This record gives sequence, C-alpha cells and structure tokens, in this order.
Amino acid sequence: MPSVSDFTPFCNLSAVANGTDLCTPETCCLAFGEINYLPNFPANVFFAAVFLFLLIPNAFFGIRYKTWSFMTWVTLGLLGEAVGYAGRIMLYENIFSFNAFLVYLIPLTLAPALITASIYLCLARLINVLDPALEHTRLQPMTYTKLFVTCDIISLILQAAGGALSAIADTKAQEDTGVHIMIAGLAFQVFSLLLFIGLCTDFTIRLRNGRKTGMSWQMQGGAKSTGSITSNVDTSYESEGSRIPPLIQDSEDDALRYAHITNTFMFKAFVGTLIAATLLILTRSCYRLAELQGGFNGKLANDEVLFMILEPPLIFLSCALLITFHPGLALKGLWSMGEFKKPTVDAAAAVKSKAGFFTFRKDQRRGTYEGVAA
Repeated sequence: MPSVSDFTPFCNLSAVANGTDLCTPETCCLAFGEINYLPNFPANVFFAAVFLFLLIPNAFFGIRYKTWSFMTWVTLGLLGEAVGYAGRIMLYENIFSFNAFLVYLIPLTLAPALITASIYLCLARLINVLDPALEHTRLQPMTYTKLFVTCDIISLILQAAGGALSAIADTKAQEDTGVHIMIAGLAFQVFSLLLFIGLCTDFTIRLRNGRKTGMSWQMQGGAKSTGSITSNVDTSYESEGSRIPPLIQDSEDDALRYAHITNTFMFKAFVGTLIAATLLILTRSCYRLAELQGGFNGKLANDEVLFMILEPPLIFLSCALLITFHPGLALKGLWSMGEFKKPTVDAAAAVKSKAGFFTFRKDQRRGTYEGVAA
C-alpha cells in the first residue's frame, strides 16, 4: 500500500481506521481503493457491450456449422470478458468494493486462456486438411489438441487458484503468495503459446519443404508441376463415367483431396486469423505477466491508459477475427475431422460429394490430365 506521504493533504485518514467498507470517493483517498484510479465508465461499458454482442455471431456460426467445442470455449471467453468489464463498471461506482475488484480481476485474467483453447482446437483440423497423409507433422493431430488444451487447463487452474488465494488472504504474505501463483499461471500460458507457435512453425516448414519435393503431389505415372497438377494416368475410368481418376478417388493421403478448400480466400484468411489471434493474446499475456510482477498496488497494475491499450483491444480483435473468419466457414463442414471420437459419417466424403472436388481435363497433345477445381 502507498505510504501516508503519498496522500494528498485532504485525505481523511480517520475514515479508513476501521476499514474501507464505508468509504466513498468523497470521504476517502483513491490510494485506499482496490485500484488507484476511477475506471473510465464509457470505455468499460463499450467493451462489456461488444463482447456480449460477439456472442450472437459466435452462436450462429457454431450452431450452423456444428463447431460445438470451438463455440463453447469462445463463448466462455466472451462471457468472462463481459463480466470482467462489468466488474470495472462496479469499481467505477465504488472503487473501494473488494467484491467488485474480484469480479473484474478473475474473469479478465482467465478469459484469454479460454479463447486460446479455441485456437488450439483448430490446429488438428488444419493438419488433417493440409497434410491428410500426416507426412509432415511430428505428432498426431489430436495429440496437439490434447497437449495444448491440457496446458491451457493447467494455466487456468494456477491463475484461478492464485486469484482465490489473494481474495481470501488475511495477510500481505498470503496475498503475495496468491499473486505469485497467478504469475506462475500466466508464465505457463506464455510458455504454452510460444511452444504452440514453435510447433506450428515447424509443421509449416516441413509441409512446404515436402511439397517442394513433390511428396504430397505425386500421382500414378509421375507428376509434373507446371502451375497446375498434371499426371500420366490410366484413362480407363473415363468409360465408366467417372470425373476423377482412380488414384485420386481412392487415395486418403493425397493433398488434392482438400485443395478446393485450402485454395480459397476464406481458408487462407482463417489461417492468418489464427496467427494474428495467437500473437495478440501472447502480447496481452506478456503485459499481464509484467503487470503482476509489481503486485496489485504496483505502477503497471494502476496504469489505466496502458491497460486500455494492451488488454481489451487485443482480446477484442482476437475474438472478432476468430468469429469473422470462422472455422466453419473456412473448413466447409470438415470440423468433425478433428474430434476426439470418429464421426459416424465421414466428413471428408460428405464434402467431397457436395463440392465435386476436381475435374480432370485431358491434354490431347501431352496425354496428361490437369486437375482443376470443379
């Protein structure tokens, strides 16, 4: 807590002799408040409202495309953000309310980790679509999901436990212990995000290198890469009325299978969104980690301008991007490929029959076939 010398001459020190329960901004110094400034009322109302608004499109896309797990984590994150800013509004009404401080602190600390979990869920789907044969990934797709969601849950538990301990602390030492546990949770979240970025980068490099050597694009009879996908293949399928050569129809590991999805603007924007959202949440988590180093009464913890720059805008942009470029829109029904249990209906087959995949045009002069999106 600040020393008496930090107070203005007009501070009524006798008003806090028996605690701050009866304090108001008119009778007690802000230095005795749960935070040392009055939160900006319009800004906090705005962010509480926009996070609540995002629940609507999130629910719409989640129900339409049946992305239940993604929708659930994002919903919990959005609700946490909205409740947290409601807590800051409560602090504006009564800066000395410890309950209002908890309503602000705990949800805003935990909510980004919930949103991060939704990002982790997307990686398994991307691997299944970009690398169906799993030639370039070090782990099975669902292993990534299990690993990082587990890390996220550990981070949540540590942050929640630290916040709870700080809330019930009777001594400064107990409060500091709670803060240190929260710091450990945030540090573990930052570590998990960095590990996630590292493994995603590794997968991207291995995938690109593999495609350059033609590992994922090889077709029966030898493939040639000339800006389109061509190959000398058996033409007997034509007499059977099939539009797709047998190798492409039957192969489970051919990258052509999902090219009609991965070549779209929405899919590329979705991948970019995951990168941007991860970096935004990482930046915010690093800020909160630095903020808590000084405790609840530290300089960073009481700098509203910095808070309003590095907390709500970054999380709002992350959520807005994840919902605008929703995985349901990008993956066109393939979300269930990354579920823990095998879907009763093959999602890939459903999309294949719906989209038509590729038409193969015969080059009469070369005797090759060119795959073009149907």
